[in-house]
Amino acid sequence: MPLYPGLPTPSFQDIAQVERDGYAMSEYLLLNHIGTHVDAPAHQIAGGATLDEIPLDCLVTEAVTVDLSAREPGPIGQEELEPLLGDLGEGDWLFLYSDNGRNWGNEDYWTGWSYPDAEATQMLIDRGIVGVGFDGPSADPVDTETFELHRVWLGAGRMILENLTNLDALPARARIVVAPLNVRGANGAPARVLAFVPD
Repeated sequence: MPLYPGLPTPSFQDIAQVERDGYAMSEYLLLNHIGTHVDAPAHQIAGGATLDEIPLDCLVTEAVTVDLSAREPGPIGQEELEPLLGDLGEGDWLFLYSDNGRNWGNEDYWTGWSYPDAEATQMLIDRGIVGVGFDGPSADPVDTETFELHRVWLGAGRMILENLTNLDALPARARIVVAPLNVRGANGAPARVLAFVPD
């Protein structure tokens, strides 16, 4: 999986095998902000909510997916984004599809997605959404030194999903389940994100 610059590589090692030990067991060593994962407010906000404090109805809810794959990657402003939001409202997630999966495994992955700028982020927060998800590695450009957009999202008590995939397979609105590891006090965690898509 692509690793955010500077983060250590995870390790997955079998430490017992049925044939040798009579049981199987594995050791996983990884940071909680790699792969497909969710950022809780506590990721960057002192006293912010941890994942175990997030209400379940924020994790089992609806998502509106907006297709931004035809635009140049990078920040998207309120004026461009707002007309694309349809019925996005309170309690929803917003998923932004940039077709960045085509860049998986090469350097373009780090610049190949779109994300709301500060003004558009505040507009989305004012709509009452619970979080935003991307098929890219961050809510901010990777070369940021300030993580300004993370601070706006997380400071408003919202969540961020990074490194999503298969957003092109979703309808404009779908029932979803965001299922992070359930760890007390977690500032974020790897997550399975499931969507119920009609046949």
